[in-house]
Amino acid sequence: MAKKNLLVAASVGVLGLVAGLVIAAKNNFTADLRATSGSTGEVKVRKEGGTTYITIPSFADIAEKVIPAVVSIEAEGEEVLNLPSDPFFEFFFGPYPRIRKRMSLGSGFVFLKEGDHYFVMTNHHVVKGMSRIKVKLSDGTTYDDVEIVGADSTTDIAVLRIKTGDKLPLVKLGNSDDLRIGDWVMAIGSPFGFSGTITVGVVSAKHREIGALPEGPSIQDFIQTDAAINPGNSGGPLVNVRGEVVGVNTAIFSPTRAYAGIGFAVPINIAKKVAEQLIKHGKVRRGYLGIIMQNVDENLAKALGLKKARGVIISEVIKGSPADKAGLKEGDVILEVDGRKVKNVFTLRSIIQSKMPGERVKVKLLRDGKEMTVEVELGALEGRAAFRIGGNTLVDEEIGITASYERGRVIVREVKPNSPAGRIGQIDVGDVILKVNNRDIRDLNDLEEAFSEAKKKGSVLMLLESPRGMKKWIGFSL
Repeated sequence: MAKKNLLVAASVGVLGLVAGLVIAAKNNFTADLRATSGSTGEVKVRKEGGTTYITIPSFADIAEKVIPAVVSIEAEGEEVLNLPSDPFFEFFFGPYPRIRKRMSLGSGFVFLKEGDHYFVMTNHHVVKGMSRIKVKLSDGTTYDDVEIVGADSTTDIAVLRIKTGDKLPLVKLGNSDDLRIGDWVMAIGSPFGFSGTITVGVVSAKHREIGALPEGPSIQDFIQTDAAINPGNSGGPLVNVRGEVVGVNTAIFSPTRAYAGIGFAVPINIAKKVAEQLIKHGKVRRGYLGIIMQNVDENLAKALGLKKARGVIISEVIKGSPADKAGLKEGDVILEVDGRKVKNVFTLRSIIQSKMPGERVKVKLLRDGKEMTVEVELGALEGRAAFRIGGNTLVDEEIGITASYERGRVIVREVKPNSPAGRIGQIDVGDVILKVNNRDIRDLNDLEEAFSEAKKKGSVLMLLESPRGMKKWIGFSL
């Protein structure tokens, strides 16, 4: 599916050196999701003189095992165009077409069987807004009656369901935490519609953040690889030398809308948790820490005695939150969570929201010049704004609005595409939020409470004022 200003490895592209979402491209997960018959061959490891030597099966053996469980996805849907009205044009030529067909091509893999139902994992952006989905196996077998079990834009993971009496092959899900930079990996999918295509490369980096994308996931903890990923690969598996799926191919960096040596995959450990919740509940519950935070810049780093700017500093601990119960304090600098270094507020957000409510995390922090580790049992994010930065910015991903408090006014700073707020096409950056559901918005606390109430109600009514001083009411459902 093609998207303007977005490079997608299934149909979306980006111009210049902009990252594009590729449309082509608790750990206690159920045993059924790991189960698969057979083996791809033995991986032999030996150490000599401080160097590890690994003998792996032929890539052909790995491909033979995995390709039968990899599928091509063709999806079709319709989208409503938010076009301005032109009475003069419409008088002579009739009304503008308000609906147009959309097509999407991507990949996926069969990973679970329950009774006569098989489940396919793919990317959210491959199937979002689609009403008709076709799944084709590598042997040409096609299934037209495919149901979307659930989709999660925050991680860009979706799960499809096929009902059939046929016996379908399953992939084996691995452990992405075990990956090391330099490990061999194989990407499998349908680039440009060529099903069953494999490309081989290595893990180029881990824990990558690639910045804001028009339709990109906000939880960004990508595996970077140089295995070729192209339009059509999105949703396909990234496989290790044992033939286990360790990632879901999702995005690329490229000046040409095609492979340029840098691709990204969602780690399977994140995808597994999302898939499990989508199957069980149809939605995803996320971890909640309960702090207001800001990045540690160079000036703060010097004042705190840090050699370089790193981590986030807590500017406020929400009363009664998991952070409060664990004893976190204002002024604490969070350096690591579960061993992963915290570079900035977005890193911390990704780590926490990739966890489930009830999970316990180890938070390494700096307090009064001394490092210490605190264990925190996470709460549930449901019904809350995603997070607050430095007390001056509120990000609510469920509604799709980022707002800041400036000079006594609450101003829209970003509207997330394909969110409830973004789909109506009437909210612009720079708009001042005056009211939400008849509540006056004077600061971010008002907005956070109003959004929380709106989520319970299921709808939002907003009074906005443009930078030119024009006021307008807009409404949308959640």
